Amino acid sequence: MMKSSMNRALKNKYTTELFFICFWLLFLSYAWSDEASLPPAIETYNKAVAFYEDRHWDAAKEYLHQYLAEYSDTPLYVTCLYYLAYCYQQLGDKTQAMLLYHKVIDQAREGDAFWADMAQKRIEGLIGSPN
Repeated sequence: MMKSSMNRALKNKYTTELFFICFWLLFLSYAWSDEASLPPAIETYNKAVAFYEDRHWDAAKEYLHQYLAEYSDTPLYVTCLYYLAYCYQQLGDKTQAMLLYHKVIDQAREGDAFWADMAQKRIEGLIGSPN
């Protein structure tokens, strides 16, 4: 019973994250006025997300760093910060993960409230977890 409940909660979490990824990709297709920059940004983001979803944290981290360096003024900036923080968390670098989760909270705007809430929960989990 408990395992089923945990599986359901995990599925709901991933469904929510997938929804936001799809939403932002759709939003990107309308948000950029400079169409020449659209394909490289989406290509970099898609590679990062593919590695992230496959749990290839090092590769995802590299593409997320690239995306954040090159496209800091895009709507996906906070989303990528969150994913980058999670990569560091999965790689065992809690200090860097905490710094990035705090940056997510600092950078989040109204539309990014979901990511700020998720980052706060991750911070609480890191604080409560043993080293």
